[in-house]
Amino acid sequence: MGSMEPIGGAIPTEALVHASYILTALAFLLRDILWLRFVAMAANLCIAAAAFLAVPGPAWAVAAWASTFFLINLGHSVWLIYERHLKRFTEEEQRLRDAAFQSLDPMNVRRLLRCGRWVEHAKEKSLTLQGVHLEDLVLISEGEAAVCLGGQVIDRLGCGKFVGEIGFLSGEPATATVVAASPLRCLTWKASELRRVLARHPEIRTVFHAAVGKDLAEKIASHNVRLSTV
Repeated sequence: MGSMEPIGGAIPTEALVHASYILTALAFLLRDILWLRFVAMAANLCIAAAAFLAVPGPAWAVAAWASTFFLINLGHSVWLIYERHLKRFTEEEQRLRDAAFQSLDPMNVRRLLRCGRWVEHAKEKSLTLQGVHLEDLVLISEGEAAVCLGGQVIDRLGCGKFVGEIGFLSGEPATATVVAASPLRCLTWKASELRRVLARHPEIRTVFHAAVGKDLAEKIASHNVRLSTV
């Protein structure tokens, strides 16, 4: 890189090199990947500055490589900040995430939730009708719905429970009638639009199927418990 002598009283290039190595070592100790990138960028800048101030003249190759690594880290930092923004949930979204999507990838959960629309239903409003094809898939956020078969209430669904998931997955008519047992607030997806989203984005499809599978397993377990007590 050239002599490490100070230039016109400026910070010695040797000090910048030492600072770069110290910052690089610090970066390896950081657990937060975003802060690691920030510290790595500071190390890159120190090396670039040392190369520019080198005696007898700038070491352009070193400066160019340091600048390249700085830009790579900058790009990754911007993407990480964007990802973290995507993972932020509203209070209502967080309630659904805790109830239906716990432990699943937060970014793709948020993308899935943002594909739906919030809808409120009055008490006794029918969400599905037995034998009728579904237009919407519903996820309950507030309130309770009753699942009816042959005029009898066979189950009750609350926050985090899907309505119409079997019909959505099979393409067959609804297997039961579901009625609002109280005022409801739900996240609703148009079935045809949701199918297109899931077909285009396998990562969202993975999150969706994991949540629906968990919901179905819990409903089956609950149904078996009721049968065992009859």
